[in-house]
Amino acid sequence: MPPDELAQFLAGSPERRRLLTHLADRPGTPADLADALSLSRRSVQRHLGQFADRGWAEKADGAYRLTTTGDLVVDEHTAYLESLDRIETFRPFFDALPDREHAPDPRWLDDATLVTATPENPQAPVREYLDEVRGLATDRVRMLSPILSRGFHDAHAALARRGVHTELVMDAATIRRARELNPAEFEVVVGLDVLDLYRHPEPIGFGLTLGDDRILVGAYDEEGHLRACVASADGDLLRWGRRLFDRYRDAAEPVDSSLPLG
Repeated sequence: MPPDELAQFLAGSPERRRLLTHLADRPGTPADLADALSLSRRSVQRHLGQFADRGWAEKADGAYRLTTTGDLVVDEHTAYLESLDRIETFRPFFDALPDREHAPDPRWLDDATLVTATPENPQAPVREYLDEVRGLATDRVRMLSPILSRGFHDAHAALARRGVHTELVMDAATIRRARELNPAEFEVVVGLDVLDLYRHPEPIGFGLTLGDDRILVGAYDEEGHLRACVASADGDLLRWGRRLFDRYRDAAEPVDSSLPLG
């Protein structure tokens, strides 16, 4: 049977999915399965027959159990449904990212914390980010930032006072704006030995902050407002973030206080 027909077969009946998942944990007779799932015995018999026809289940001593193929079908279908559920949960985050290339694999977000902006609490992701930054236990921070923010600056300044070294990549327009707004402060900040500033030639449409074992990803709207903040210690997500940071930093040039504005 073609894969799309198998998918339709599973999606076409919640009873079918429940029964298949139940069999993965506990084999049983049709009567036992009907009682356990509060289904009619006739429906259970029909579904079991369909499973057996597809090689997903087999009968022995009156009880049905899944075959190895059936076990694999359950595992993959469960993972598929969990992935869809995760995508829907993190949809406000994904929707505000610039494109698919900047979206992490949903499977890496199992243990992630998501905080989104709402009409009632538009600053919730900002507060979450600031709390996360203040709590970072790290010797080095690597950061991509699409915006200028006094609140972010103050939180990261606190890390600098603790001796935490920061590599910061910003786009050329944002760096130029920072220097024009306060030239004296810009020279002081760029001259600090705890900061390496890099100028990226293209706009940066998302935020990324990496500690030793913590990653923060920020999704922004077109006006530069933080719409969602994801925080996690997942190893795969951290490796993804490090690769992404390295790509942006390698395409950028170091900045010092004497760099022309143009």
